[in-house]
Amino acid sequence: MRLLWKTLFDLKEPAIIFRLFIPFAAGLILVSILGYSFFGLFLTSEMFLGSAIVYDFQAWELQAEETVGAIPLVGGLILWFIGMAAVVIIGLLSLILGSYLVLLFAMIITGFMTDTLVKAVHKKHYSHLEYQGHGSFIDMTWKLVKFGLLMLLILLVTIPLLFIPLINIVWFWILGFLFFRYAIVLDVGQVILPKELFQKLQPTSNWESSTVIAVLFMLSFLPLMSLFAPVLAVIAVSHYYFEQLSLSQPVKAAPEVKKLTLKSE
Repeated sequence: MRLLWKTLFDLKEPAIIFRLFIPFAAGLILVSILGYSFFGLFLTSEMFLGSAIVYDFQAWELQAEETVGAIPLVGGLILWFIGMAAVVIIGLLSLILGSYLVLLFAMIITGFMTDTLVKAVHKKHYSHLEYQGHGSFIDMTWKLVKFGLLMLLILLVTIPLLFIPLINIVWFWILGFLFFRYAIVLDVGQVILPKELFQKLQPTSNWESSTVIAVLFMLSFLPLMSLFAPVLAVIAVSHYYFEQLSLSQPVKAAPEVKKLTLKSE
C-alpha cells in the first residue's frame, strides 16, 4: 500500500499526469476506428452472416433447443438455465478478453514512455541516486515475446479449464497477471537496476512489488482503467526499484573539512 500511495501522490506532477492520458487518448482513437469501421462492417457483412460456420452453429443451436425442449416438465427450465449460464460466462469472458486487449495496447504505448516516466520519478524523489540500468530494447522485446508465447501455450493446453465456471475467470486472471507483471518488471528493471540486483528482485515471490502490481492489474477490469494501469504500475515499480537501489549503494561520506591553524608569531 505504501507504493500505491506514493504512486497516487505523483499524479499531481504535470510530467506524469500528461503521460497518464496518452494511452487513454490513443486507446479511444483505436477503439473508435476498429469499432465503427472494421468490426462493425465485418460482423454485419454477408461474408460473416452467410458463412458455413455461422450457418452450422445456428442449425446446431436450433436442434439442441428442440431436443432439450421436448423433455417433459423440465425441458423449458433446462433451456432457461443453460441460456442464463451461457450469457453470464460469455459476458464475463468477453469482459476479461476485451480488457486484456485494451491493456495490451496500453502496455505497448506505455513501453515507449517508460524511460521518461522513470526520469520524472527520479527527478522528484531520488535525484541523489545514480542509475544506469542494463540490457537493450531488442533483448527486452525478445524476452517478452518468449514469455508471451509461453503464456499462450499454457492457455491452449488448459483450454478445458475455460469451461468450468469461476475457475476459468481465476485462471484467466492468473495468466494475465503473470504476463503483466513480467512485462512491467522487465521494462522498468532494465532502465533502473544493474543486472545482478535486477535478477535478485525479479522473481514473483518478491511480494512487495507483486502485491502493488496485482492491485493495479485488478483495476484494469474496470471500464477504461486498463488504459491507465500500465502507467501507474511503471510509477509504482520505479519507486520500489529506486528504494532498493539506494539500499545497495554505499553511503557517501561527507567531505572532510580541513581545519586551518594560525601560527603564532
